[in-house]
Amino acid sequence: MTCKNITPKVDTPSSKKYRHLQVDELPIIEVFEKLDHNQLLAEYKAKHGKELKPIKRRNPKHKVPHNISCPRCQAPHVYIYDNKGGKGQYCCKICGLPFTKGQDYSKTISFKCPYCEKTLEKIKVKKQFIIHKCKNDYCSFYQHNLAVMTKKEKELFAQNPYAFKLHYIYHEFTFDFKPLSKKSTVIPKVDITKIYATNHILDFSAHLLR
Repeated sequence: MTCKNITPKVDTPSSKKYRHLQVDELPIIEVFEKLDHNQLLAEYKAKHGKELKPIKRRNPKHKVPHNISCPRCQAPHVYIYDNKGGKGQYCCKICGLPFTKGQDYSKTISFKCPYCEKTLEKIKVKKQFIIHKCKNDYCSFYQHNLAVMTKKEKELFAQNPYAFKLHYIYHEFTFDFKPLSKKSTVIPKVDITKIYATNHILDFSAHLLR
């Protein structure tokens, strides 16, 4: 996938002491969508003039069980391949979904980098938020921040990579907003106790008000 040619808001990479003051773009939020593998196979044939063939198993060591099917498009096991060398993650050849057996994907929300559209990886879980990070080294956001670093910053970065924020990072808040409104001494213009929306929608609204 090619990265979008988007220039980040910040012209210089954020050092450790200032990184919490930086506000990045919102991620691309995708809600899990059910698909039909038969329809996808028909669309593939119409586009390419041939059928999408089942997977040829090259490594008999890591077989995909016959009862495995894609949770998004319900593709049978002949279109599912082992994605992690026997470590429990699979991937669908038809719709491209990586998944783990037994996980409930019906309420899954995925976050993607707004610059390269790669899925963000969950790197840290705190009490009130989860940190997601884009680990794509070819992301335009990362490449831009890397290019504008001074010689001294690059030397420091080589010694301590965690002292600078170069990759795109998103904080997903998990705490309940409703009790906060009761404890606050400031009366808000909008009563958030009556808002029936997910934290992701509230995060988006807060971002727009900054």
